[in-house]
Amino acid sequence: MHLPLAFLDFFGIQGFLILAILGVLLYGERLPEVAASLGKQLVQLKKSFQGIRSEIESVAFDAKHAVAQSMEKTDDFCREEATAPKFEPPPAEPTSDISDTDAHSSHGGPLPIIHESGV
Repeated sequence: MHLPLAFLDFFGIQGFLILAILGVLLYGERLPEVAASLGKQLVQLKKSFQGIRSEIESVAFDAKHAVAQSMEKTDDFCREEATAPKFEPPPAEPTSDISDTDAHSSHGGPLPIIHESGV
């Protein structure tokens, strides 16, 4: 329920007339000064509320912006694609220009023959 509507329902037109009469009786000639002072205080109150609201909104915006930046960094980190090593075909088999005598001499003798039998 909004305060102004509740205030209107409670007092009505007759209540406002009674308040106006009381204001004239109590303040008399000073009523314009009192009304101006009250108006200035209400303006200052609105400005302070607006300042508080803007401060809260700026803090909320900064927090939201910081969270968005951290989420972007996290997304960038997660989106890094795995890179596989570049495929290179195996080197070509050397040509058999080497004679059997060269192969025996480089190893210090003939190559041993291994039989698959258990002995």
